[in-house]
Amino acid sequence: MMNATKVHISRHAAQRLAQRGISLEDVHLVLRLGRKLHRTGATFYFFGRRQIPRGLERELERLVGTTLIVSDGRLITAYHNKRAIAVIKKKSKRRRKLSPILGMPLETDPWRRCA
Repeated sequence: MMNATKVHISRHAAQRLAQRGISLEDVHLVLRLGRKLHRTGATFYFFGRRQIPRGLERELERLVGTTLIVSDGRLITAYHNKRAIAVIKKKSKRRRKLSPILGMPLETDPWRRCA
């Protein structure tokens, strides 16, 4: 469970929250109640129907599909997608290491094979 008071909001995330009508209270709810998945070096918080506590269905229905991406204690971005959990699950658990020379994945770096 993420401590919502410790999350810093990036400039980009603040812009996206405003554009998408997601309030800071909504962010706190999603961080506290949302499903947490670690993928590609970041933490995804997804708020689906199953995360709605009984009796609060009417109030929180609007948040279904809200997804927050947090990295290093900083909210990077936020968006709505009711099927985002399927996309998030397909992501790699770790970021690929890139070649410092070519900026491509190490597996495809031709210089790595020569050494």
